[in-house]
Amino acid sequence: MNVNNKNNTPFKAEDVNWEELAGIGILKDELEMSGELDTLLKGEKTRVMSLSLVLLGVDVVMDATLQLVRKDGEALIEILGVKPVA
Repeated sequence: MNVNNKNNTPFKAEDVNWEELAGIGILKDELEMSGELDTLLKGEKTRVMSLSLVLLGVDVVMDATLQLVRKDGEALIEILGVKPVA
């Protein structure tokens, strides 16, 4: 895993395709304001967040955690849905 020596994070903000994520409703500014951007850049899971996404033209509202992973050298975001407690 490549580590950015400046702050010991495996990812840098410029590694992420923010334009693509904005297209489904995940915004860098909102992650920064919530304090979760640093968590993502460390390669850790965020706390549970309420997401409102647009996937293939369908509005999806869900609680999930986010995590950055590397696939074929690229930074990709994993959206891990959280099952509601009954």
